[in-house]
This record gives sequence, structure tokens and C-alpha cells, in this order.
Amino acid sequence: MLKMLILVCSSHLPPADCQLETALDIIQGPQVASIFECGMASQVMVAQTSILRRAHGEYMKVKCSPVEKAEAAPLQIDPVRAAMH
Repeated sequence: MLKMLILVCSSHLPPADCQLETALDIIQGPQVASIFECGMASQVMVAQTSILRRAHGEYMKVKCSPVEKAEAAPLQIDPVRAAMH
């Protein structure tokens, strides 16, 4: 099983370097059975929710991780970004 994670990263960070440890914010998505389902679920989530609106200078990256690794991911919340919501 996989878990979909949406990483919100600074546009100053190359996409290859946008990882769990470097993300400004991590949004946990649903648990899925395959990479294909993860890709489909991420498109649906982006299309349906306003929580994924990004600020100027940020981009989103979807990461499909094993459930155990995703559950252990530190939920990083940037205090400045959190205050804006």
C-alpha cells in the first residue's frame, strides 16, 4: 500500500531537491493501492480542494510513499504560512 503526500516547496528549490525534509508543508492524501491510483488521486485532490492553493513562490510535488514511511513523515508547518490561512 502507498500513501499520497503532497509536498509544498519553495520555487527556489529544484524539484529534485523537494523532499519530505525540505518541504515547506506536507499535505497527507489518501492511502492507495498502486502508483497509478496515487497519480489519479492526486489529480482529483488538486482539482477539488482549495487547501492546495499555493502562495507566490511555491509549487506542489506529489510523492507516493510506502504507508509506513508516509506515516512517519514529519508534518512540517511553516508558522508564517499557517498564519496566512
